[in-house]
Amino acid sequence: PVLDLHGERHYNADYLIEKFISDHFDNMPVRIITGYSDFFIGKTKEIVLRHNLFCYPESPSNQGSYLIMESQWFGKKRP
Repeated sequence: PVLDLHGERHYNADYLIEKFISDHFDNMPVRIITGYSDFFIGKTKEIVLRHNLFCYPESPSNQGSYLIMESQWFGKKRP
């Protein structure tokens, strides 16, 4: 699953990110496209931490897309 925040308003960020993560909590990993917006990147990281999840840039050359997962060790599921 992918959430693309391009074109979204800052005031919708909390709701959109929170709902997306909650809706897909049992279907990790997911991807959130923040673009290079410091605001959206910060909100994504804040909400991910609140859920005790981990996020990483999709790749070193793409800092505008984050992979959200349950574990810092890729592929590990909750017991």
